[in-house]
Amino acid sequence: PHVWGAAPPPRLRDRRRTPLFVPFATATAAAALVVAALFAVQADRTRDQLAAERDRSREIAHVLAAPDARAGSGRDARGRTIGVIASASARSAVVTLGGYGDPPNGRVRQLWLMGPDARPRSLGLFEGDTPLIASGLDTAATSLAVTVEPDGGSPQPTSRPIVQLALKTVGFGE
Repeated sequence: PHVWGAAPPPRLRDRRRTPLFVPFATATAAAALVVAALFAVQADRTRDQLAAERDRSREIAHVLAAPDARAGSGRDARGRTIGVIASASARSAVVTLGGYGDPPNGRVRQLWLMGPDARPRSLGLFEGDTPLIASGLDTAATSLAVTVEPDGGSPQPTSRPIVQLALKTVGFGE
């Protein structure tokens, strides 16, 4: 018994054992933090992808809603197609390819704006079946051409076009 004012008797220190579940709880908490961080990164990527798709949808809607929007299409010798909806006033076009499948390994399909007395100008790379929005079109341009280029595209075409469409059919070059 302890008497008030007197020092407590010295105790032998009991060696307390750490319960077995403590390391497991610590590991579980660390794993939960890692999973939460991965979810946050994935949510951020998904948000960026959704924003890019929303922007692409707005650009497509802008071309489609233009009062002078016109559609045209072309077909190559094998029946594969290029479709274009263009607006000269918006200086933009929505371009689709059909029937081409995936390009050869390490290659991409690149869209070019062709014009009289001008070097071909790249309008972008096709990503699978996703429509390509071509903006900043020159109203004097004569055609759109698609070539197969090295991965990442080229500053100028390195091969003959696999398909070409005269822009006169959609209100350009007239």
